[in-house]
Amino acid sequence: MVKKLVQVLPYFILAMGFTIITAILDGQVSRKMMLILDYALKGDVNTLKALTPVLLLNASALLPFGITVALTNNLYKKKANVLLKKYYVTKVFHKDIAEFQKENNAKYLSSMTNDFNTLENNLIAGIYTVGNGTVSFLVGIWLISTVNRSMILLSLVIIAINLLISVTTARPLKKAYKERSDMFDGYTSYIKEVLSAFHIVKNYNLQDKVTDDYYKKSNEIQYKGFLIERMISFINSTENFVMNGSLYGVICFIGYFAVKGDITPGGVLLVVEGLGRMAWPLFEISESLPKLFTSGNLIKKMEDTLKNSNTHEETVELTEFKDTIEFQNVGFHYEDDDRVILSDINLEFKKNGKYLIVGPSGGGKSTLLKLFRKYFYPTWGDILIDGYNMKEIKKEQYFSLVANIEQQVFIFEDTIKNNITLYKDYSEEEINTAITASGLDGFIQNLPDGLNTVIYDNGRNISGGERSRIVIARALLNKASILFMDEAFASLDMERAREIENTILNLKDITVINVSHVIFKDTKPKYDRVITVKKTAY
Repeated sequence: MVKKLVQVLPYFILAMGFTIITAILDGQVSRKMMLILDYALKGDVNTLKALTPVLLLNASALLPFGITVALTNNLYKKKANVLLKKYYVTKVFHKDIAEFQKENNAKYLSSMTNDFNTLENNLIAGIYTVGNGTVSFLVGIWLISTVNRSMILLSLVIIAINLLISVTTARPLKKAYKERSDMFDGYTSYIKEVLSAFHIVKNYNLQDKVTDDYYKKSNEIQYKGFLIERMISFINSTENFVMNGSLYGVICFIGYFAVKGDITPGGVLLVVEGLGRMAWPLFEISESLPKLFTSGNLIKKMEDTLKNSNTHEETVELTEFKDTIEFQNVGFHYEDDDRVILSDINLEFKKNGKYLIVGPSGGGKSTLLKLFRKYFYPTWGDILIDGYNMKEIKKEQYFSLVANIEQQVFIFEDTIKNNITLYKDYSEEEINTAITASGLDGFIQNLPDGLNTVIYDNGRNISGGERSRIVIARALLNKASILFMDEAFASLDMERAREIENTILNLKDITVINVSHVIFKDTKPKYDRVITVKKTAY
């Protein structure tokens, strides 16, 4: 993830370039003010007249440069944030489906919200803060050095002391930030579960229990944040004490030279200005460095969520389904559970055949479908597609051959047309055929905007049956070689479900594998085979 930030280096350099120019220009204004003060005390009017226009010109240039610094800094932060978030989401969708399904996806939600917020403040903004502070600090050293060069060494000592404190205190801060990030994972998971079970909480009067649990978890996270802020306050106080002591020493040193007459009044003013430029940036750097050092652990944790434990390399390219899918002595149990879900499955599914899979709840129907979909691999035995072991077939190519109709429907917040086409190009005739086959034509005709009607919040503004029909139209339009159906008719009225099933079974160039507990007497004979799954298949 850190390597991705290299791509925003040009934007950072642009922002720092204007920061450097502005800081130098500001420093030049301070130097000229020192000269004007000295010449004014000497009564040198001619030199004053010559310097004043230059001073005013430099000072007026600070406004546009200051605005440009703010704009380029915001541009850098925006590009960095978008780049990292895009990288993370892209890598999430490279996760192995089986691994993703068995994990608690709340940790991804936590990373995309809480962890990215922390990275934005501690890493992305921190990098610029340190860079900007360093520039301001160096300009302060330069201003002081124009009065007395021995100040450079003292300034370097101040930098070294504060850097040492930041490095020393980074380790406990890293640990604390990591612990809070882990707490946020559990916290996000809890909130997700509670909101998903809203109706249960209400029906069984569990509001007090849920509220108490929410309070405890929130309090734990807030307390951990309090401990982190307390640590940071202690670190900052220590650094400020060291820095202020050093600056007071500089002031005494300058005072000594002023009393001796080795420094002019303008020089004293310039030293005070230089100390101010050193003090505030050093405060910001001291505060940002410990946070910056903690970002490494957080990034490592986020990167670990993206890793696939299954490193098996798929080598077979399957561009089309030509013949059969075969299950040969297939058995399966989940990695963390030794209970056998499927055993001794021997089945053959021919191209363009229609198959209905039934069986009792918990008998293994859903697991069999997950094996079909390449979400899991058999614990033993083989699944062959056109003679190739499914384990060796590249996922992307296999997924391009299949379409899915499921009970759990997902609808994008977009138009009905885009939800059906999934942003791919189809002719009007193809779209209308899929709409008619899925029974959506009457529904769409009654909408003021027709296919351009926008569906909101995963289809909250349409009925469950309409949501299911949209997904069915989506699958029909995809023109896949294989159609997997998982309780596809659960949300439909029986008459409409029968019509759609008939339509699907009459399709000629597609293999249909339907897992369902809804069985119609008049459509059942249209299947080439009805398979009952109960640990074994027959």
